[in-house]
Amino acid sequence: MTISIFIVVLLAFYLAWNLGANDVANAMGTSVGSSSVTLKQALIIAGILEFSGAVLFGNKVSQTLVTEVSNPALFADVPQVFATGMFSVLLASGLWLQIATSRGLPVSSSHAVVGAIAGFSVTAAGFGAIEWSSIGIITLGWIIAPVISGCIAALFYSQIKRWILDQPQQLRQLNEWIPWLSALLLGVFGVIVLPKATQPLATFLIEQVGLKLPSHDIALFIGTTAAVGLTVYSWRELDLGTRRQGDGGMGGQGDGETRRQGDGGMGGQGDGETRRQGDGGRNFF
Repeated sequence: MTISIFIVVLLAFYLAWNLGANDVANAMGTSVGSSSVTLKQALIIAGILEFSGAVLFGNKVSQTLVTEVSNPALFADVPQVFATGMFSVLLASGLWLQIATSRGLPVSSSHAVVGAIAGFSVTAAGFGAIEWSSIGIITLGWIIAPVISGCIAALFYSQIKRWILDQPQQLRQLNEWIPWLSALLLGVFGVIVLPKATQPLATFLIEQVGLKLPSHDIALFIGTTAAVGLTVYSWRELDLGTRRQGDGGMGGQGDGETRRQGDGGMGGQGDGETRRQGDGGRNFF
């Protein structure tokens, strides 16, 4: 039993390592590529959010993978077969992600895991072991997700282009839009994350402190505070970037002016020296 647990942990770490190499690159590649964050900052952000996301919201997805892709009741009498099959799933998913990553291919880990579970179940118990209705819904999600994300990205970019990029005073427009963009970002994030994330805090305040606050009030307070903080931080970064560009431009202008003055001074000195030499020669004769 100890050896089996050790193998599971080892394969889980192997799969997680490949997830970090591929899925995290998918998530943070655009941020690093656009120089919004450095590679080090991206690794820190991804590490925190990947861990917290798995802890807070990974339970439902795990239940779907374990119980709704194949029927685990068919393996109740042969649990060792089910355990061996899950070993195969971890190994197959990790290998596929490693191969794809080595070739620079952004792939989905969920596709690999679902396919591996389906393949193991068919081999061990036949096609009847597969929950085809769940497979259909999951596959439909794979098809719809790129379309929906593409439409949202197109809509979002078109509005940014219209109200910021195509305006004559882009920095001023960006300053005005930063609060709204921050509220939109954290609003979507907060609706999904904060109600569940703040539930333990609400329970602690009620049971230990005696402060009876609705859990949604705590979520709203945290979300509002985060939106204000992100707005202030974005304004400060934009102001610092503008100042750095201004200092660089003035520095270049100052260098050019210095060079022109130096050339003028040397030219003037040379011309004056030539005139004095010429006058001296005429006076001599």
